[in-house]
Amino acid sequence: MDLLSTASAQSVYRGYEYFEKNKVLKIEKEDETHYHGIVDGSAQNIYEVMIDLEHPKRSKCNCPHAAGRRLVCKHIVALYFAAYPEEARRYIEEFYDTLEAVEQREEEITERIISYVQHMKKAQLQQELLQILLEGPEWQYDKFITEHMLY
Repeated sequence: MDLLSTASAQSVYRGYEYFEKNKVLKIEKEDETHYHGIVDGSAQNIYEVMIDLEHPKRSKCNCPHAAGRRLVCKHIVALYFAAYPEEARRYIEEFYDTLEAVEQREEEITERIISYVQHMKKAQLQQELLQILLEGPEWQYDKFITEHMLY
């Protein structure tokens, strides 16, 4: 298991942002699988970070989120990206490729819905609308009543 797959998606993204903002102030390679560094955190906090590539959950950071816990925080990810900038480039390319694919899929679904609704008969539309209003979330029902002044 690699370091990035051990971290949460949010920690990886925020770690990338820290890497991009040059918040890794110091990096030292101990050996092929261990790095130590200093990462500038939020509110002028400075964190000591150690990454263990063989055992990512043994990586350490003294930030409030990770201190004393076996998790990979954004500071650990930032140090990793500073040690391996090609991994940062690969990560962000995959991130944007995935984001683009999700947006494209949402557009396709929206187009299918529009086409489907445009081809429905009046009675079908009325039935679907009633079902959505009566069986859907309460906020939707309330919004319909308010927007059409049915109170």
